[in-house]
Amino acid sequence: MARRRRNLGGGDGPTLKDIRDTVIVLECSCCDRRDRFERKVLVTQFGATACLAKLRRRLAMGCVKMVGSDGDRCGTRFLGLYR
Repeated sequence: MARRRRNLGGGDGPTLKDIRDTVIVLECSCCDRRDRFERKVLVTQFGATACLAKLRRRLAMGCVKMVGSDGDRCGTRFLGLYR
């Protein structure tokens, strides 16, 4: 049985298919978290149409600042994708 991809499509902004870097770096300016993800693995897991804004929230899951009374205060971002 094929695994189902998580639905992260349908958002605004760029998607994984717009990114050509082989490694995507996610970092947080608040908690000094820094993770590296292979683009190929992310496409396999979430699909090429995964919106980066939704993917950012998915990858930062567990951050205490992501969901608060005053909204999203998490400092995660994709390093080097926006110049």
